[in-house]
Amino acid sequence: MVRALQQIFIIFILILLLAALPKIISVDPSSGSLEWSFESLPQIYGDFITEVSGGSLGTYQLGRQTRPIAEDIADNFFTSLLIVLIAVNASLVISLIFGVFISRFRLTKLFGAFLNILASIPDFIIIVMSMILAVKIYKMTGIRVISLRPDGGALNTWFPTVLAAIAPTLYLFKLVSVKYYQTSGEDYIKTAVAKGMGLNYINFQHVFKNLEPFIKSELIKVISLAIGNLFIIEHIMNVSGITKFIFQSNEVQPIAIGLFAMLLISLIVYISNRLIFYLFKRGFIYE
Repeated sequence: MVRALQQIFIIFILILLLAALPKIISVDPSSGSLEWSFESLPQIYGDFITEVSGGSLGTYQLGRQTRPIAEDIADNFFTSLLIVLIAVNASLVISLIFGVFISRFRLTKLFGAFLNILASIPDFIIIVMSMILAVKIYKMTGIRVISLRPDGGALNTWFPTVLAAIAPTLYLFKLVSVKYYQTSGEDYIKTAVAKGMGLNYINFQHVFKNLEPFIKSELIKVISLAIGNLFIIEHIMNVSGITKFIFQSNEVQPIAIGLFAMLLISLIVYISNRLIFYLFKRGFIYE
């Protein structure tokens, strides 16, 4: 309990420190060197705590308007949450299906080769190329698959969700594939094959059980990949997500609220991943 409180305190301090960087860093016009104003940090922390404890999340700038964060944060939070939640869970399911349960098929090997090619391309380049491809499809067919308007509805969410799922899928699929082939060479797998056990039974009852700890240990990194890409995707595709509070302001309050909201999104997505593992084991794995 004490350790958990210490971690929460450290995270709180670090997030507010990140949010305060635009305020405590300045450039000396004469020398061109950076100047740090750490003496203003106590006031920044105090103002944030006072604002939140008073029941207000503060305000942020939207163009020339000053709007309260509390009025807009709910829609933006659920937009970002939906994108990351679907992207990470889809990458987890796809990686398990193609990396374990149908890995022996020729189509899966072709799919794996395609993902290996994509893995050699930086995420930002993939995102930009995907947007260009979407525009080309619209010009050739008249079918709109992408929208750069904040009020674009489903067009403004499904395509960003696909892009956010690319990096986690590439990482997880490669991890699962490597661990699958390593596990397949173990003696207990060879013994199960020699006893005439079915391939599906071996994959469910032996291979998956040994892969699960490795995948769970990488979930935080997988979520961080999706969150990192979310910053790029929401910014260049004009998605009204939680990163709006971070990009469109240099004030401490909206940046801090946006970062705390990102942390909450990561926690919800992580819990959903663990829930998928739990339901899968309850339904298919015999303990």
